Amino acid sequence: MLATSNTISEQERAKREQALVAMVAHLRIENLHLDEELERLFQRHVNGEIADEELDAAIDDLNERRFGPLPVPRNGRP
Repeated sequence: MLATSNTISEQERAKREQALVAMVAHLRIENLHLDEELERLFQRHVNGEIADEELDAAIDDLNERRFGPLPVPRNGRP
């Protein structure tokens, strides 16, 4: 995955930081947490190192590495 040099405003950075803090709080309520690799990805997004689309792709890649491809049910059957 190639990182682009995305310049974001301080306002956008603050918005992303607030979203990350809220997500972590919601996870803690459910007794869940971000592992280090996910935390690094989200922090890179907050810092403007990767764009939204790159974050989505990186999370998809990480999930596929960890869990493999997910089966898609057809006609309501697994």
